[in-house]
Amino acid sequence: MEPRRRIYWPTIAFLLGFGGLIVLVSYWYLFPALEAAARANPAEKRHLAAHARLLLAIILVILVAGILLTFRFGRFFLPRQREKPGPTQYVDAWQESARRVSADDFDPEKPEE
Repeated sequence: MEPRRRIYWPTIAFLLGFGGLIVLVSYWYLFPALEAAARANPAEKRHLAAHARLLLAIILVILVAGILLTFRFGRFFLPRQREKPGPTQYVDAWQESARRVSADDFDPEKPEE
C-alpha cells in the first residue's frame, strides 16, 4: 500500500468520530443550554457560559490530540535519526557450518539426540 493511501482510513475514522462527538454534545448539552438561557437570569447565564467554555475547551483538546495522533505530525518535527545502511554481509553457509562443528564433538558410539 502506498504511504499516501495509508492516511485515508484513519482520516475518515477521525472525521466521523469527531462529527459524532459534536452531534452528541449538541443534543446532550448545547440545545438544552440554549433553551435554558432564554429564561435564565444574568447569574445563571454566566454559569451556563462557564460550562459551555469548559465543554468547548475539552472538545478542542480532543480535536487537537486526535489530529496529532491521526496525522502523526511528530514525524515532521522530530524525525528519527537513522543510520546509513552498510553493505550487506553475505555469509558462506558451508564455511559457517564447518566453523561451528568440530570433529571432537562427533562420537559414533553415542546415539543422536
